[in-house]
Amino acid sequence: MTASGAPSDLLVSEVFSAIQGEAALVGARQVFLRMTGCNIRCAYCDQPEALEKRPGPCRIERTPGRRDWDRVESPLAVESVVDAVDRLWRAMPHHSVSVTGGEPLMQSRRLVGLFPKLAELGMPLMAETNGTLVHGLEELVGWLTYVSMDVKLPSVDGERVDPSLQQRFLDVALRAGVDTWVKIVVGAHTDTDELSKAVAMVAEAAARTPGAEPVIYLQPVTPFAAVTHAPTPDDVLTLQELALWRYPHVRVVPQTHKAIGQL
Repeated sequence: MTASGAPSDLLVSEVFSAIQGEAALVGARQVFLRMTGCNIRCAYCDQPEALEKRPGPCRIERTPGRRDWDRVESPLAVESVVDAVDRLWRAMPHHSVSVTGGEPLMQSRRLVGLFPKLAELGMPLMAETNGTLVHGLEELVGWLTYVSMDVKLPSVDGERVDPSLQQRFLDVALRAGVDTWVKIVVGAHTDTDELSKAVAMVAEAAARTPGAEPVIYLQPVTPFAAVTHAPTPDDVLTLQELALWRYPHVRVVPQTHKAIGQL
């Protein structure tokens, strides 16, 4: 045993059923498994309770979408997580399971014990990730159906993520044949050179992988925490135009779950 439980136990913030509000699967009903712990600190992060990788309270929904929570203490045994996800999955039709955070790949070694069990139950798995933990992806990519990967812009996120690290991450996902897309959060003061380089990185990765055409989703930031302003409509049009000149598969999708009052 460790301070965080058995080596295979999972540090979980919540398990619930909701409508996916971002990127390629927007509008799809998913079971969300939110892990705790993140290796970066984005200025606009709207899940501060999931940032620290440590034991603590966890809430588990009993009925899909009803927010009738059971409250337990994390970490949770793998079997307990399987039961929590499976109960929601079987209670109504779901598209897939979103494993999110925090940064779920911080617990890749623990997820190795979980993903096969969920896959055996017929659940397509999606990782929502900041795209920085290459080894974690390599450990798990064989069980993933979808990868929703962020590409970080320092002018928006306030972080200095190594672009070469994100390039390697994207290469691993695409070469594995996983259905992968890229989300880039844009803000009121987005550095256009940063955006150009990020789009070029995706275009180059696509060119290296025959048949791969990952869509880039520009996501106007939702003001939260230290971020107080969203980009203007003109800003968004200009940023998409800049991106489209460099890569043809660029769409704009805001956080729709915020607009409709979903978690």
